[in-house]
Amino acid sequence: MTIRGREIPLPVLLWFGVAGSPAAWVLMFLTGFAFDLAQCNEAGRAWRLPVDGWTIAATAFGVAVAVLSLVAAVAAYRAVREAEDDELPGSRIKFMAICGITMAPLFLAIILMSGLGATSLAECHQS
Repeated sequence: MTIRGREIPLPVLLWFGVAGSPAAWVLMFLTGFAFDLAQCNEAGRAWRLPVDGWTIAATAFGVAVAVLSLVAAVAAYRAVREAEDDELPGSRIKFMAICGITMAPLFLAIILMSGLGATSLAECHQS
């Protein structure tokens, strides 16, 4: 597939389409967990980190990666759409692309809910 004059290999598009949005959520989750620990521990309070700002930035990054992952999965699906169903590589690529197309919106919703919840709820509150 050619994008802006550059050839992107189909396996790269396919694997980014499948693994991009889950990886973005994991990175956002771990970043948020680290900032939460830094904000709520006694030693971390001295740092006075702008946790909401960093959370918004991590959420925006996660949303961007999830959307790009969806675009990559759709591009991989469209690249092999005309292949016959009996061809094994085409069938495998279609299946993985459909998995990416299905997972990306779900992880996009999880990323948005996590980011909005972290910024709107009280910090350091014991449940």
